[in-house]
Amino acid sequence: MYCKNLLKRQRQTKIVLYCRKHKRYITCLSFCKTCSDFEIKRNKPIKNKTTKQRQIEKTRFSNYTNNYNKCYYCGNVGTMDLHEVYGGSNRLRSIRMGFVVPLCRKCHSNEKVINYLKILIQKEFEKTHTREEFIKITGKSYIKGDDK
Repeated sequence: MYCKNLLKRQRQTKIVLYCRKHKRYITCLSFCKTCSDFEIKRNKPIKNKTTKQRQIEKTRFSNYTNNYNKCYYCGNVGTMDLHEVYGGSNRLRSIRMGFVVPLCRKCHSNEKVINYLKILIQKEFEKTHTREEFIKITGKSYIKGDDK
């Protein structure tokens, strides 16, 4: 529970607390809690997914596997998360193009696995399409130093 007037600032290498209401630096949180102007900072509610986005996510499919109960990377069997290989602004494009693979929780949070999958999926895509088409879809090539 924090005051909405409290800011964290960095001075040189230290992180310090600053009160906007009193316009001064604070050494500890106990001062802020005993302040007469203490106002609880309210967290914004998490934005719900739109109906259109939910429908698109329900229709996810993979061009690279038919077994959704087995991890695409390590082969573990069980409950899997469908992972869009190219996320962020390319997430919907990944869903529409089938750049989705099932991953276990361990592999889903591993950055090395995700980078490996980006390169692997790009190589698979380039077997039937050109690199220019791939770059048009995702915005960049993930294979370094390999000119085709």
